[in-house]
Amino acid sequence: MWNFVISRLEVRIVVHIGIIIILLATVSGCSTPAGVMAARRNFYMGNLERADACLTNLPPDEANNKVLMLMERGMIRQARGDYTASAMDWEKAINIAKQLDYYSLSKGSASYLANDNVMTFYGAPYERTLLHTFNAYNYLAMSKWDDAAVEARNIVKRLQDLNGFPDDPFSRYVAAFCFEIDGDSEAARFEYKRLAGILKNGITVDEQNGNISMSVPLKTEEQSAKKSQAKQPELVCFIFSGRVPSEQSGFDPNRIWITDPYSEIYTGNKYLGRSYTFANTGILLVDTERRLAALKITKEVTRIVVKEAIAEAISRKNELLGELTRILLFSIEAPDLRRWETLPLSLQVARVPCPADLKEFRVVFKDNNGRVLTEKLVSKPVSRRGNIFVSFCRDL
Repeated sequence: MWNFVISRLEVRIVVHIGIIIILLATVSGCSTPAGVMAARRNFYMGNLERADACLTNLPPDEANNKVLMLMERGMIRQARGDYTASAMDWEKAINIAKQLDYYSLSKGSASYLANDNVMTFYGAPYERTLLHTFNAYNYLAMSKWDDAAVEARNIVKRLQDLNGFPDDPFSRYVAAFCFEIDGDSEAARFEYKRLAGILKNGITVDEQNGNISMSVPLKTEEQSAKKSQAKQPELVCFIFSGRVPSEQSGFDPNRIWITDPYSEIYTGNKYLGRSYTFANTGILLVDTERRLAALKITKEVTRIVVKEAIAEAISRKNELLGELTRILLFSIEAPDLRRWETLPLSLQVARVPCPADLKEFRVVFKDNNGRVLTEKLVSKPVSRRGNIFVSFCRDL
């Protein structure tokens, strides 16, 4: 294929040098847009309205980053409590990403000449799964149980045939719970059972009712709560803390991301129970990058060969022009570091008995040594179906 391209370059040197310069300009505009970076800064500072405003109008010339923008804006709007707008953003992102699974040959070829930043971003496998997981919370918050179950089926589908990419026990629990609260007990039991093979750190899940426990001894009050949990209403709360490694900071695959923060839940001064960490997005990121490493190496080697062949073909006509081409082509080598950065680091689940008239509860965030980090009073979203209350909260 490339022999044909090279032969044309030999004939039309000046035209192709112009193409290289255009590619260079294109690449410079394909990194994460300034509006997204500003939105992230405001999000983590707690300025949610300002963060939303940074992404109110998605620039039409940022097509390569549209999925990323929708991912970030959907998370911001969910944090603001605008669950309808958040769901709309994430549904758009999901649909675009599906279309991009079959990206054009022209984009694929361009990545061999420039770098992966010319490719349209549509998320790593774990990010694509978490799109459905977090969108399920929008529907749970709005008591749209059937829609939450649809997202559960999407999660299960995404986690089939992983091809070496990491599994996500947190998303599997969310899928099982959405089936359960929608009344599909058989599907719920099946997914709770599948968790047994992938859960770590001594966490166990009862396949019959989704109750969570540890192999280590529970506190006295937790033991009492577990005994009476089946006889009274319960709260299922999904709790998030920390932030995924940023594009600017990068990450070290050898760095230990394994932390085990947890949260305690209270109504007034009454202790209801604690959360358990089911997944860590830093670990999902590292495991994903390790899986992609061999594929990236193969592509990068091919890209170097292609660029060198093009430069050599031009050098045979004009040595100076060939060297200029070589400099331009290799100066635009850059890894694609784009990622969904408003994702939390720690993904936790708490399933605890609660009062029948639950209106609000207090979440005390703790680090893996049990030290209090912060606490938050949660009054919304608190949805209910039958004896199950459902909520989620995050420490920014």
